[in-house]
Amino acid sequence: MKYELRYEEIYEMIKKGKKISFVDMRSPKEFNDYKIPGAINLPILNDYEREIVGRTYVKESVDKAKYLGINFAKDKLPSFYEKIIELTKTYDEVILYCSRGGYRSHVFFSFLRSLGIDVKKLIGGYKSYRKYIHDNLASLIREKEFIVLCGKTGVGKTEILNKLKSAYPVLNLEELANHRGSIFGGIGLTQQPSQKYFESLLFEALDNDKKIFFTEGESSKIGNIQLPKILIEKISSGRKIIIEDEIDSRIKRIKRDYNLSDRDEIYKSLLEIKKFISSEKEKLYLEKFQEVDYDFLIRDLLINYYDPHYKKNYSKDDLHLANNSAVIKNILNFKNSI
Repeated sequence: MKYELRYEEIYEMIKKGKKISFVDMRSPKEFNDYKIPGAINLPILNDYEREIVGRTYVKESVDKAKYLGINFAKDKLPSFYEKIIELTKTYDEVILYCSRGGYRSHVFFSFLRSLGIDVKKLIGGYKSYRKYIHDNLASLIREKEFIVLCGKTGVGKTEILNKLKSAYPVLNLEELANHRGSIFGGIGLTQQPSQKYFESLLFEALDNDKKIFFTEGESSKIGNIQLPKILIEKISSGRKIIIEDEIDSRIKRIKRDYNLSDRDEIYKSLLEIKKFISSEKEKLYLEKFQEVDYDFLIRDLLINYYDPHYKKNYSKDDLHLANNSAVIKNILNFKNSI
């Protein structure tokens, strides 16, 4: 039996339905920056320890760095061992990895194997997984077709995607990017994922036998996340449905969906948008912000800033639907007619 596997081999196991638990042995900072989706973090060295060992490796000696690493790791082994035992009871395979499949994962892997624990190791570590995603993401995207919900800010495109996703394939890019796409799109949300982790989440979202996905029209960037060029092309060429709604409903929806209690974030976004508006508008918006008159702010931003930027690059044959009680039924009728 092989105990060290390439990611291609692990991927085939996943496709056959095996339950895999990935255990990331890297430091918390590395793990938070990017990881294999679903992995848990058992850092053999914490951030501070990794810095010390790395500096020793470069400035002093390899042997001393290894000694420090072992010293730092030894107290963690009992609790890590217990966690691995629990994972082996739940999953078909437990697979360890670090950055390149080197010292950090190998030490713990060898320790567990010496005790007869059935664990495996990812050859090449995270780097080999990342190469697999990089090499295969574009071809995966090319296999898919998209029905694209378009429309002005606040008409409820994301709301509709959420209603569809319980029964139909949906690619919610704003959910993956943890951002709503506009200057105000980060209000009330946590930090966005790294570009690498976003691409991992994107691969996972599309990696199934479904061919047609519902998605939302997006620009080339969602906050700090750059969408792959091939994805932008596929969405641009997809069949489009234009969602429409009244301005009062759009305002109500934005007030519901955004965390308007975070005044610091709203203020920062207003400062960001000032480079695109007149000084008179800037002054007016800041006055309304101080008065907590969010209805005025949202209405004016929609009518005088967002709506004029709305790109009507749709053909005359595109379907226009009101966001009402029949919208889901009408969207599904459109899908079934393709």
